[in-house]
Amino acid sequence: MNIKDKISSRGYTLQQVADALGITQQAVSAAVNGNPSLSRLKDIAAFLGISVSELLADEDPQETVIKVKRGVKTIKIEIEDET
Repeated sequence: MNIKDKISSRGYTLQQVADALGITQQAVSAAVNGNPSLSRLKDIAAFLGISVSELLADEDPQETVIKVKRGVKTIKIEIEDET
């Protein structure tokens, strides 16, 4: 998962995403480089006009597993190639 690449491939900077979401650039950077909340992922995906699964999908067709903290629970998201 490289959210930063998804942001830049759509012509945006982290600062532009932060401004649009009303948060700091550091908060976006932390979400991109760390363990983002599901809410933050939804916000970023909505800004980019894509789904959360598309935001998290690797360009590599191999299976991807992503863990996202939601409060005190961790949600495990598995994205598999449909082939």
